[in-house]
Amino acid sequence: MNSKSRRCMIAGVSASALILIAGTMVAPGCNPHKNQVRPESLLDRISRPRGQVIEPRKCMLRVAILRRPFRDRAINEAVWSSADQQSITPEARRTLEANGIRIGVITGEFPAELEAVVQAPPPNRLEPAVFVLDDGDQTLISITEPVDRASLLLNREGRPYGRDFLAASGFFRVTAAHDGINGVSLRFTPEIHHGPIQRSFQPLSQGTPYAPQQFRINDGQQEETLRDLAATLVLEPGQVAVVGFHTEQPRSLGSFLFTESEANSDERQQKLILVWASRNRLGSLSEKTAP
Repeated sequence: MNSKSRRCMIAGVSASALILIAGTMVAPGCNPHKNQVRPESLLDRISRPRGQVIEPRKCMLRVAILRRPFRDRAINEAVWSSADQQSITPEARRTLEANGIRIGVITGEFPAELEAVVQAPPPNRLEPAVFVLDDGDQTLISITEPVDRASLLLNREGRPYGRDFLAASGFFRVTAAHDGINGVSLRFTPEIHHGPIQRSFQPLSQGTPYAPQQFRINDGQQEETLRDLAATLVLEPGQVAVVGFHTEQPRSLGSFLFTESEANSDERQQKLILVWASRNRLGSLSEKTAP
C-alpha cells in the first residue's frame, strides 16, 4: 500500500461508537500534529465560557481637588454634615483628628452648596484626574505645591512633637483593591517629600537568582511616609470619598496639606479631595459618572 492510498481503519466498532471515538481522540498515525493535543488544553476549551474576555482585576479612580476660600462653608461645613465619618475605624479616626485630618464617605447626592461648587461652569469647571490601577496597586496624589519650610506639629502614637521640613511637598498615597461583590477598598497614606533632590540606586527584581544584579537610578527627595496615619475605607457604587481637615489646628499636618496662600495675596485657600472609584467585572470596567 503506497502513501497516497494509505487509510486509517478501525475495525469492529459500531458507527455510533466510531462517532464517539472520533470526537474525543485521533488514531495513532493519523494526526500529523499529535504533539499539540493535550488533555489539559481540551479541558480549558470546555470549561472556558465562549466569548468571555479574561483580564486582570482593575480599579479606576477619579480624583478632584476643590480649592475654595479658607473656611468656605461648602467644603468646611456642608460636606461634613453629609459625610459619614464612621466609615473608617475609630482608632484611625482619632489619630487623624489629632493631626487635623478628617475622612468620610458621601452616599447619594451631594449637599446643595457642595454640588454648586462641583458643577461650576467654565472657567471653574471641575476636571477630575483619572487613574486606572491593577488590583492592589497604588498611586501618588499631589496635594500641595512645594514650600521652602514647613513647621509642623505632628501627633504620632499619642506623642505630639514639632518638626521642620525644608523644601516640603504633601501627598497622599492611595492603594485601591477589589472588595466584596461591588466595592473598592481605598487606603489613604499621607506622605511628606522634603529636602534636596538626591540620587539613589534601587535594585531591580531579577527573573532568576543567578542573573547579575541590576539597578535603577532614581533622583528624588526624601520621603516621609506616615503609615501610622493611614486609613482604609470601602466605596460601594453611588458613594464618594472626601478628605479634608479641621480648621482649628493651624500647625497640624492637615493644615499643611489642605491650605495654601494665594499668589500675591494674604488670602488663604482651603482644599478638599473627592475620590470616585469603580472596578471591572466580567471584562468590562463599570464606572460611576463623575463631573
